[in-house]
Amino acid sequence: SYSYKEIRSFVENKIPGKSRTKDFLRYNRKALSRIYPKGQRVESSNYDPYPLWAVGCHMVALNYQTADKYTQLNSALFNLNGRTGYVLQPEMMRSDSYDPHQQKKKVQYNIKIKVIAARHLPKPGRSIASPFVEVELCGHSEEKFKTIVYRDNGLNPVWKAPAEPVEFTVYEPELTFLRFVVNEEDMFSDPNFLAQATFPVKGIRSGYRSVPLKNGYNENLELASLLIFISVQQAGRAEEELYSSSSQLRKKQAEHSEPFLYDTHSNLQRSTLPHQQNQLVRESSERYRAQRLQIGPTVLQQSLSCVPPHAPPHVTALWRTDTGRHLCL
Repeated sequence: SYSYKEIRSFVENKIPGKSRTKDFLRYNRKALSRIYPKGQRVESSNYDPYPLWAVGCHMVALNYQTADKYTQLNSALFNLNGRTGYVLQPEMMRSDSYDPHQQKKKVQYNIKIKVIAARHLPKPGRSIASPFVEVELCGHSEEKFKTIVYRDNGLNPVWKAPAEPVEFTVYEPELTFLRFVVNEEDMFSDPNFLAQATFPVKGIRSGYRSVPLKNGYNENLELASLLIFISVQQAGRAEEELYSSSSQLRKKQAEHSEPFLYDTHSNLQRSTLPHQQNQLVRESSERYRAQRLQIGPTVLQQSLSCVPPHAPPHVTALWRTDTGRHLCL
């Protein structure tokens, strides 16, 4: 049996092999494990922390002096839980049936992404950038998409192709990351890093989003951002519908017969039945008032029909959207 007071350290290439994965997971449920880079990494390079997180390792040490993909994934993971430095392991990892090496077959989420534009990208020296964006899904299965190169415009490039969003499939949202990398193509057609942004999939929301960009060390770049459209849809469920106008709401109301929109004219017709006596008194007073003001009764009736007799004071606030939200947590 293991005790929670125990902590054991492993070099990255000395951790238990795949044949002992179940034992290592069982140990990590009861005690602590710490992984650190091997001494042969004299250039301060990093190893991939994802396989170690997947088997329940608690402290995975990296060379923070190196700005690479792995330190960016580490920073994205610990952006969760209010950046306190502690993240609760997913519930699935606490089950005896969990196997990180098993082929994942059940799709949890479908993510559609379209890169629309960018602004204020950092300059590569004194030259003008020719940027392109790579969108990468990092996790159990890795998928990547790259936009076309926008020539000589790092201030406000706009990508019009492809017209349709690119779709990614997510099997384990608790251990999957979405990474945006902005590169620029030099005169030799070689990519040069400009900026990046990495987020855990479980913290992403749908909609049009402004993605704040960071440098390789996860430091904010002033004004630099991407404009994207992203749709996160849970597998097996219908996509959430967004209504942008009152006409679409009325159409939806007619299809489902749900009175979720206050319709002025239909409410007027319904209100005449239970209040016939009050309506007769109201019409006689309106006719008397029209005669005194020398206004035709039809004109007065038309102007009064724009507002129902018992309309609540908040009927004008039908719908409001906010498309300026950030993608970050």
